[in-house]
Amino acid sequence: MFPGNRKENRCMTERAFLTLEQRHRQKIRRIILLCVLMFLIFVFGCCLGPYAISLKHVLAALFGGGSAHERMVIYDYRLPRLCLAVLVGIGMGSSGVIMQNLLHNDLASPGTLGVADGSSLFVTLYVALIAKKIDQPVLLPVLALAGGMISSVIIYLLGTKKGKPISSTKLIMTGVAMGACYSAAGTFAMYVLDETQLEFIQRWQSGELWGTEWQYILILAVWLFVFLTVLMYQARTLNVIHLGYETASGLGVNMKASFTFFAFLAVGLSSASVAFGGNFFFLGLIGPHIARRIVGTDTRYLIPAAGIVSAVIIVSANILVENVPVFINIPTGIFVSILAVPYFLYLLVKAR
Repeated sequence: MFPGNRKENRCMTERAFLTLEQRHRQKIRRIILLCVLMFLIFVFGCCLGPYAISLKHVLAALFGGGSAHERMVIYDYRLPRLCLAVLVGIGMGSSGVIMQNLLHNDLASPGTLGVADGSSLFVTLYVALIAKKIDQPVLLPVLALAGGMISSVIIYLLGTKKGKPISSTKLIMTGVAMGACYSAAGTFAMYVLDETQLEFIQRWQSGELWGTEWQYILILAVWLFVFLTVLMYQARTLNVIHLGYETASGLGVNMKASFTFFAFLAVGLSSASVAFGGNFFFLGLIGPHIARRIVGTDTRYLIPAAGIVSAVIIVSANILVENVPVFINIPTGIFVSILAVPYFLYLLVKAR
């Protein structure tokens, strides 16, 4: 009897292991398919524009062939903009995953927590007070990060009480209130801007992909690489936190230290992306939602999937605003918001 039970238990364990392995492979395949989709849309974006280039000539130009004019169009105009769009999407999608897991709220994002407005205020102050005197591109993500971090610290201090558990609802409500305050301060700061500076800030706040010079893209790429490497290394801890604050504490997670650590990563990813790409905080909300339906809730898969999904959305939106006559000159961020509205209406109807 007992040997038979041991054999049966061993078979059940093996089947469970195979099921986990199959799920792992399935999620990896889906992430690979998302990467292929992003690559195809990326190449498609290189082909389209006022000066159309065939796929054959695009591939030739990417590898050093083609005419000098084709290489100039691709390397100086289309490729930088598309690379920036991909990086911004990856940064915003990953940041959204952290926020939603940390606060156990699917509506949490840098935009809803007031972090966006803090970063926006510091970027506005940089343009108004510093840019003309010290033109250092690396200061943009640093100041955006500083604005986001100061904003998040204030929100955390106002939204929590010593000795009481963290309330995600209270944090979000505090974030909304403080976000309105930062937004008002940013609007007030705009009154000291000249016409050129004001136009830049307005388009930046609308989601204009402005940092399309290779120096900006390199800074953003290195920044995101460092933050994402640390995030993926700690993805298992984020999974434990997603089970609940009390459960995570019972499993040995230092919640205050972990909350601060992951909040710093989320703000760092979103602030740098927004500093060079413009206001795309809606991506941090919609990207994780779609990715969760594709790969599930395990952050080891959800983080890369959300980043890729967000990149696909922003690159697709950029292609449309660059090539469809009706949408030309509309900032990409506005079009991303337009695309996101039907999806959230669908979620609302389904929830009913």
